[in-house]
Amino acid sequence: MTLEQLTELTEDPKNFLNRCKHYEQRIKLKQKQIQHYRDLEYSVTATIKEASAYTRTVSSKIENCSTAIIVMEEDIQKEIEQIKRDRLLIQEAINLLDNEDLRQILEARYIYEMKWEEIALLLEHSYRWTLRLHGKALKNISQKAKEAILSHI
Repeated sequence: MTLEQLTELTEDPKNFLNRCKHYEQRIKLKQKQIQHYRDLEYSVTATIKEASAYTRTVSSKIENCSTAIIVMEEDIQKEIEQIKRDRLLIQEAINLLDNEDLRQILEARYIYEMKWEEIALLLEHSYRWTLRLHGKALKNISQKAKEAILSHI
């Protein structure tokens, strides 16, 4: 990890660990837009059969939809690559912790995107205890990042 990433982890560990979530939300929105364009494309091709006199405008609409879909799919691929890089960073940050339970909580929450109830069941802890351990894990990971920064200097 770079010093900048370690500093970010020290200052706001929860935000650092949540960095993939933003990309995933954007990907879902783009997928909905792609589906919208595909539906539009389909409805436009259906009208081609009905009105062959307007093929120029209809074909340009199809072309515009296809172009928009291609651009969005390329954006999604770039964001997926960014998610992969960020997941490796998150795993590297989680590996700073010595305590296995704390690592498991952070992995379950930030890598596997499990709900708190699922994490509590997995670790056989109560819901409240799981949340307390999560808070402890965030404090510990922040402290470990500070130690890593000091060892770089």
